[in-house]
Amino acid sequence: MDLSIVNVAGAGERISYSRVDDDAALVGRLGDEYQNFLNLNGQQVHILNQLWYPNNNFSSIPFCRSQIVKLFVLILDDLSYKYQKQGTAIEVEFNTVADLMTRNRIKNGLNDYNYKYTLLSSLTDIHYNIFKHAENALRVHYGHTRKINTDLNISDEEVLAEYHTRIADKLSQVLLVWIPRVDMPDRKTERLLYAQSPGRWRPAFEKISKEFINNTARYMDLVMDLAELNSSNPSLEMIYYEAYKDISSVDTQAALTLYIHYIYADLLSDTFDNRPLNKTNIKRLFKTQEQLLDFQVIIENLIASRDISQALAAVSTLLIPKRKKISLNAEAIEVIKQRHSGTVELLNKYLQDEEESATLTQVVLAVEIPAPVVSSAGGAGNVFIDSVNLSSLQCDVLIHFSRNNFAVPQSAIEEMARKRGAFKNQLIDSINEACFEAIDDVLIEEEEDNYVIYEQYYQNILAK
Repeated sequence: MDLSIVNVAGAGERISYSRVDDDAALVGRLGDEYQNFLNLNGQQVHILNQLWYPNNNFSSIPFCRSQIVKLFVLILDDLSYKYQKQGTAIEVEFNTVADLMTRNRIKNGLNDYNYKYTLLSSLTDIHYNIFKHAENALRVHYGHTRKINTDLNISDEEVLAEYHTRIADKLSQVLLVWIPRVDMPDRKTERLLYAQSPGRWRPAFEKISKEFINNTARYMDLVMDLAELNSSNPSLEMIYYEAYKDISSVDTQAALTLYIHYIYADLLSDTFDNRPLNKTNIKRLFKTQEQLLDFQVIIENLIASRDISQALAAVSTLLIPKRKKISLNAEAIEVIKQRHSGTVELLNKYLQDEEESATLTQVVLAVEIPAPVVSSAGGAGNVFIDSVNLSSLQCDVLIHFSRNNFAVPQSAIEEMARKRGAFKNQLIDSINEACFEAIDDVLIEEEEDNYVIYEQYYQNILAK
């Protein structure tokens, strides 16, 4: 590419490529900035110095700006090579389009000064449009969700057609070749990009989930690393929250650890949302009510103290089974000995045998559980599998679903519950909780004004 412009409107007059105004002196001169860093030649420096500084969040990141400039230079070199193979030159093609743009912009009086000034401006517009295409391609390649406008500032259909035929179509081909070859962001740049684009973490998280969900150790390492890169991202807390839900069906300890990190990140955010554990995950994560209550205490302490180290230490032992202990009152035992001497030998046996002591404790602390209530439709034991342990009202509700093609208005369920002294929402939740382990999912779901049941789930809880 020559440092001059061929005047395609005349007899081949060459116009020196220099702006007639001093605007360029007031903005960043990209050629001077990157001459040494990218080993640019004089021609490349000159063209870049004519471009207004691309002042936006993405290009203000030093690494990103350097890669845009690098890609822009590669594009021009590759376009020049393609034009030569076609028997033409890049300056001829660019100036042909610039001449059309100039004639469209100057409707009256194509005098020498106006033509030269506008032609130079139009050529700069072409270069800057290519620069913006390079930036957008990098934004997509780096997972940056926001794009800049790359429309050429011209409305004439004939001019636009020439631009696309001579330049834009070839530009698209060149970008496909060079985009995969650009450098990927370093960690410092990644942090800045994540901070600018709050939703940029999702594709990275989805890849982690897809590839490592069954490898808990690797999954946790990658999620924590992704969170560290998003330390300045206002959506940081959602990384932990989505990860907790994602891993809950695979590893309980990992899920609870991630939920602790979610609460802590949420505490440090502008708004404390405090998203609760949903009922489905509560059933998955906790084997006993005691574990759930202990976990709630850990969360409350974390909110009060903001000591995440203490919370992580507490949750690390939460799921370890606790040995039941028996505390005996020596004076009470002595009274029993005096009153019931015949039982002393048996009592001593329990005190000497730890396993039998635990059994005695279980006997003493056992709570009598009433048998399932027989349903009016034939009984839970006859209609549904024993493991769901449904009450009469719960059975009647499910049978009502089966008689109505598994879709029942919410108002009808509310009426059934009211007549039996119950509340609609509590009734539906209790059925879902009772059936969760049998089907590993929610049985009754809302759909507009109705409650619906997936028929196969209903079949799974029927007694065979």
